[in-house]
Amino acid sequence: MSDKTIGHRDIMRVLSMRSGKSLRSLEEVFELYTDIVTAYISEGKNVTIKDIGTLKVMNTPAKVGRDIYTGERIDIPPTKRVKLNPCVALKTAAKNE
Repeated sequence: MSDKTIGHRDIMRVLSMRSGKSLRSLEEVFELYTDIVTAYISEGKNVTIKDIGTLKVMNTPAKVGRDIYTGERIDIPPTKRVKLNPCVALKTAAKNE
């Protein structure tokens, strides 16, 4: 785990070691948690995750773009995206690298 990027498996292993719970049971709980969060997001609701931040559904307006090869105008339709607004503790942790 010396890389700057830590993956899901790495986090689950550490969680298993620290909690004494089996990796399999933790995976089941995490999958259920993810399903619930995804369901709320798909309904357009914001989700706050303690000590992480808030996942917000953002509407992006329609806009005009250009094809980089032909220069032709392209109409880009409005869409939705998910944005993470980190909590203060997470922002502070990032600054203390």
